[in-house]
Amino acid sequence: MTLAAPWALGLLVPVAVLLLVAWFRRRPALAVASLDLIAASARRTWRMRVHRLPEVLRALAVLIAILALARPREGIAVTALPEEGIDIVAAVDVSSSMHTSAGGGESRLEAARRVLGEFAQSLEGDRMGLVAFQARALTLSPLTNDLAAIRQRAARLESGLVADGTAIGLGIAESLSLLESSPARSRVVVLLTDGENNSGEVDPFTAARVAEALGVRIYTIGFARSGSDLALRRLAETTGGEFFDARTPAELAQAYETIGALERSRIGERRFVTFREYAPILALGVVGLLLIDGALRATWLRRQP
Repeated sequence: MTLAAPWALGLLVPVAVLLLVAWFRRRPALAVASLDLIAASARRTWRMRVHRLPEVLRALAVLIAILALARPREGIAVTALPEEGIDIVAAVDVSSSMHTSAGGGESRLEAARRVLGEFAQSLEGDRMGLVAFQARALTLSPLTNDLAAIRQRAARLESGLVADGTAIGLGIAESLSLLESSPARSRVVVLLTDGENNSGEVDPFTAARVAEALGVRIYTIGFARSGSDLALRRLAETTGGEFFDARTPAELAQAYETIGALERSRIGERRFVTFREYAPILALGVVGLLLIDGALRATWLRRQP
């Protein structure tokens, strides 16, 4: 629930002051010629008990009118066009070196599984795909909104599906094949590796230039690497992405979190485009209260001049 014109609520303060002044203002004394009238007035009838009901109805009508002027409304539909979302492919190095300890009792691959699952859980409303690579690259999941399935497949990442090696170029190429026909406004490859390209027939920088032509950003994460970061940094910068040097599992989790925040900031927040407006209903309520007020003052609670 939101207010389209919240400034209107500022009118409540002066109106409330005026209503309080009107309510507590001193009534003029009534001069009577007979004590019988005073005795009769001592017997409080229902008409006497509710003689100020019209004033209450009018005050309530004014307050509701101000609320209607503020236009309370409820968003009932959000922008759901596919080009306004994020499509992310996580390309993960599963070579034998990923079984090396990452600290904290986890191997690098175990840390990658856990962090990828957490990352997928944070992508509500977006799509994600999963690619694993060694000497070759394999698609483990196409782009999907079923992020629970992505988490399950990430938890089963393992080496040995193909020959050992680190084919970064093939990992990027396989990821681009998933994103090539994507209508999403933001298309991203997040490549995680602990080594350098040493396999595959696709040069990583050739793949990066293809990504640049397709408008796909590549974020690269070097996880507990002992080699040079220059190649991964150049890959990311070629496509407008960023390089992250993650030495520990905590830094790895922070890298994925930062990437998600960066991409969400690029497309902006989802905004409601269809609203249920409550101002007309409130306006009808105001009219109803004023009609009841007028009817009471003209009949049962009519005052003599």
